[in-house]
Amino acid sequence: MRVLLATDGSEDARAATAWLMQFPLPAGTLLRVVSAVSLPPSSIDVVPVRDFLQSMRDEAHRVAEAARAALAGRVPAAEVHVAEGDAREVILRAAEEWRADLIVLGARGLGTVARFLLGSVSLGVARHARCSVLAVKGAAARLRGALVAIDGSPHAAAAAAFLARLPLDPALVVRLLGVVERPGYPATTPALAAGMVRQAIEDIVEERRAALEQALATTAQLFAGAVKTVEKEVVVGHPVAEIIGAAARPDVDLVVVGARGLGAIQRLLLGSVSEGVLRHGDRPVLIVKTAAP
Repeated sequence: MRVLLATDGSEDARAATAWLMQFPLPAGTLLRVVSAVSLPPSSIDVVPVRDFLQSMRDEAHRVAEAARAALAGRVPAAEVHVAEGDAREVILRAAEEWRADLIVLGARGLGTVARFLLGSVSLGVARHARCSVLAVKGAAARLRGALVAIDGSPHAAAAAAFLARLPLDPALVVRLLGVVERPGYPATTPALAAGMVRQAIEDIVEERRAALEQALATTAQLFAGAVKTVEKEVVVGHPVAEIIGAAARPDVDLVVVGARGLGAIQRLLLGSVSEGVLRHGDRPVLIVKTAAP
């Protein structure tokens, strides 16, 4: 696996580095630590200005090297890459040129009202990266429980398969969650047909529930022999709210979701559920990207 760690020396970036030390990386993993230097535009070419700009470059190298050194015990095959430009563009370009399989970066909190909404860099990378992205929130911890959102799509199946291929601790508890979104009741339904429409909605819900239960059973087989405990649950509600609510359990340390590819022009933008979980949850989120059909 080729892992790109983005860092700017901030508290969030240090948390991402610490979290990566706990993440189950496959043997032979390669690491590239990337730091961006956003230099202020200046047409003044004098020694103090040149010294100031060079000090910013030196600091970016120092930050990247500190992260590489912190992870040297886990990933000996590591390199440092520092480039000038907008942080989001630097990270995305470095990931594509290096053919990264996973980008790891911190997510910046924006206060109590916005909760743990992503900063512009984190959200931009998560939206546009071609590879999978791990957005880290909170302090590093041993991975005890992972919540995997399953909707029956190939993208969700790919997300579960990505996790199952990692060298997981057998004590890890994998919780598979399927959410049935109830169809809305049409406001224009005639009174005489109300009972029939409500029954039709319940039939749809039960049909979707059965399909998701089958998808969860199939997905659980991916983890056979890798972990001892796989929990399965199907609930009815709004997908983002139900996933965030389930992730709030103290024994959940990671949320895994799939993202749908939307083609070359739109790149690999996140779906509404994936982005909603990424924006509003308070746990690290692993977004597994799959190519557009």
